[in-house]
Amino acid sequence: MNGAAVLLAVAVLVASPALPSAQNAIAVRGFADAGLTVFTARQSFRAILGSPAGPVVGGGIEVGLTKNAFLSLAASRFRRTGQRVFVFQDEVFKLDVSDRISVTPLELTAGYRFIRVNRLGRMARFTPYVGGGIGWYRFTETAAHSTTADDVKATHTGFHVVAGAETPIRKWMAAAVDAQLSSVPNAFGDSPASVARLYDEHNLGGFTLRARIIVGR
Repeated sequence: MNGAAVLLAVAVLVASPALPSAQNAIAVRGFADAGLTVFTARQSFRAILGSPAGPVVGGGIEVGLTKNAFLSLAASRFRRTGQRVFVFQDEVFKLDVSDRISVTPLELTAGYRFIRVNRLGRMARFTPYVGGGIGWYRFTETAAHSTTADDVKATHTGFHVVAGAETPIRKWMAAAVDAQLSSVPNAFGDSPASVARLYDEHNLGGFTLRARIIVGR
């Protein structure tokens, strides 16, 4: 399944009023988020960017299938600039050439909210949720004055799990904080000049903490 097919599937879910739910209606919400990702390939990212972590921003759409179950489609982006490096005889040499790395995930998540009601029949202030799914991770690495053959552009499939909690802040608005762990195996190859090969780091996944603003019912 490619990204376009996923978008089409979600559009059909949103547009169809006949799908079953706890209240015979589909709840659709949009969201924007920002956070920090620490990549699994710590040494490889540190060698190029000076740090294995950096900020991510994104957004997406969420469809409530029932009172508790939901499906979301989210896109985000990590982008930082460092220095291109070259590996020779197991040593890393900086080339003093600007090198930009971008990671753009498109993630489809199925989740479940643990909605709690107090003795007065009111919902609890915080609603925990968990989820998991599949993602498509676009990785690009481009350097100043480089040719197409020198640049790296590839899309890899990965998986993720997430857990967090949300709380209402307005009638049509909520805030959430969550943590996500993703795995994108075999994303980096075995080129002799690659830092990934030197450090035996081939996974593009990582650990992400983020805050989210949600708009909708």
